[in-house]
Amino acid sequence: MIKLDHENVTPLYKQLKDIIKQKIIDGEFRPGQKIPSELQLSKMYNVSRITVRNAITELVDEDLLIKKQGKGTFVSAPKIEDNVLEDISFSLTCKINKVKPGSKIIKNVIKDANERDIAELNLHENDKVVYIKRIRYADDEPVILEHNFFPSKYAFLLNEDLENQSLYEILNEKYGIARAKSKRTIEITTASEEEASLLAISKGEPLLLHREIVYDKNNNPIHRTKQLIIGDKFKFVVP
Repeated sequence: MIKLDHENVTPLYKQLKDIIKQKIIDGEFRPGQKIPSELQLSKMYNVSRITVRNAITELVDEDLLIKKQGKGTFVSAPKIEDNVLEDISFSLTCKINKVKPGSKIIKNVIKDANERDIAELNLHENDKVVYIKRIRYADDEPVILEHNFFPSKYAFLLNEDLENQSLYEILNEKYGIARAKSKRTIEITTASEEEASLLAISKGEPLLLHREIVYDKNNNPIHRTKQLIIGDKFKFVVP
């Protein structure tokens, strides 16, 4: 194990930071792996916990490490980047980021439209909606819990394979329905017990709440979406 040089003009926390950083570069600390605790690092390198904390803080600021409350400090995994100005699907976003997209259907039913459905999808009272609930995966890891609501004329989607095919590719290539624009909002929320279970995270962990209404070329709503996105797996970029 590399030892810190207490006689060196370089501050001890900088030396420790460089050692941890090199371990990440060399693959000794892998993406998603938990690194030793502050106390363990303090004993390993014979330095104070303040020295360790300063080193960890800088690596967190550089997005090389991530702290999870009550769990410890982990090596950051590469985040999926989504350009907020580009109106593209999750599947295409994954392909651009060179990760494999995937989906698992949790529920797909026809149900009564609620007030939000009526307002955002231009529906009427007593109308129905097609509700599709999916977990979205990137390289086989859950990253998004997605709720889609379509007008009832899209009931044909209930018979499509939405686990192994892109929803928008099906709409576009099979039915000639293309998304032309959308309205999006992004907020912060926390995971409920059910959401945490489906996304394999802890209850109360922060999530990005992404809402979107997608329109066709005639400005008719195709669907509205509510996505709960694991915050440390995704990054929205504004060019």
